[in-house]
Amino acid sequence: MTSANPPMPKVLFICSAILCGAALVAHAQQTAPSTANDFALRLSGNVTAQGIPEVYMWGAGMPRDGVEGAGFPILKNAQHSAIFQEAVAAGGYNHHSQLACYKGVFYAAWSNHPKGEDAAGQRILFATSSDGVTWRPWTEAFPPPDKVGAWDDGFGYYSVAGPWRIYENEIYLTARLYKFVGWEDASGKDLVYKRDSVHYFKRFESVGLLARKMTGGTLGPVFALSTRMNRISDLAYPFLPYGDPAWQAAANAIGQTFEIQREPIPTAVDGARMVEPTVYQTSANIKIAIVRDDKFSHRKYVSFSKDDGRTWSTALPTNIPDSPSLDISLKAPGGAILLIGNHCASRFDDGAKRRHYGRDTLDVAISTDGYLFAKTFAIRTGAHQWRVPREEVPGRGGGPQYPSALIEKDRLYVMYSLGKEDIWCTSIPLADILPAPSNPSIQPTSLP
Repeated sequence: MTSANPPMPKVLFICSAILCGAALVAHAQQTAPSTANDFALRLSGNVTAQGIPEVYMWGAGMPRDGVEGAGFPILKNAQHSAIFQEAVAAGGYNHHSQLACYKGVFYAAWSNHPKGEDAAGQRILFATSSDGVTWRPWTEAFPPPDKVGAWDDGFGYYSVAGPWRIYENEIYLTARLYKFVGWEDASGKDLVYKRDSVHYFKRFESVGLLARKMTGGTLGPVFALSTRMNRISDLAYPFLPYGDPAWQAAANAIGQTFEIQREPIPTAVDGARMVEPTVYQTSANIKIAIVRDDKFSHRKYVSFSKDDGRTWSTALPTNIPDSPSLDISLKAPGGAILLIGNHCASRFDDGAKRRHYGRDTLDVAISTDGYLFAKTFAIRTGAHQWRVPREEVPGRGGGPQYPSALIEKDRLYVMYSLGKEDIWCTSIPLADILPAPSNPSIQPTSLP
């Protein structure tokens, strides 16, 4: 805890045992000295709708519905810069932000489609900037991999913007290639070809990974990162197969990073479907995964690994609010953990009444130890004004969302989609969000 004399919360220690139900509740009442092999967690004293004790990781106060910035302090020195606002001419769905900075050049990439989210023919666009503020006109990085289809029945190949990678002083953009095959239920066992009230999760097959050199905005050839792509003969554009001697070394080096950084999908203690984890590491070399669920609980889950991500503990529900949406995390100078996402839900476990809290506001939460996010600031807030009518491009909604972020010199840069239509970048002085070196602790707004 970072306050001088906070109330002493209950502490939950998770070792190798898997705890659930009554056993978890009973175990949570115990306190014991922490050891290097244990994870010491605070409990809020509340339980979820399923009766599971809630892990206390959010000390910034609950968001306030209908209040600008969800009631969090708004960063007055934040500088908002448009990267892409050409939805009418170039396609109304724009999402999956990927931001990088290399040799003084900022690179932004994102997925683009004219008819809806993750349908056949989805392509990847990119833009560059010398300062992260003024952006050059966008260019196509990866063309449509298939015939452009509609959102609900656009079966076929689509691409999603992947992370940027550096190899031998060159920057490469990666692309994840998928195939949309139908709609499944929450269990993932039942597949249909027409979306309905039960089958509303898109099922896709992961096809493979592609990359191309992008240094200075100059496009190199598209090449495969593994032998999986060599099976594909009907892609709508040519690519060099895995094994091409000119690109083999780059393919191996870049492809290996996807193996090293494979994200965990832990099992939830209450059976919730886990998606979109973000992982960071504490000063004690414990890896922590903050994970979204797909049952609209409006809270994040947490899982831990003490063996560098090889195994993960059962995911437990936390009191971190969730719109729901994607969170990302990064470590700031000095070791603070920044958790960036849409922490704007004002109530937990109310999915039957309200599925989404509009993904407004996009905020950054700060933790000095990785276990308690004690302060939160609003990065961007406000409703999006559609250029292409929302009903014409299914799968869109919400405000600023799905960020990608980096720290360059003394500023935080956050790229995001606005309503899944526009692409923006906001830069923030680190001094506005990080504790002063002379006073490294952050006082939580709320305590259990």
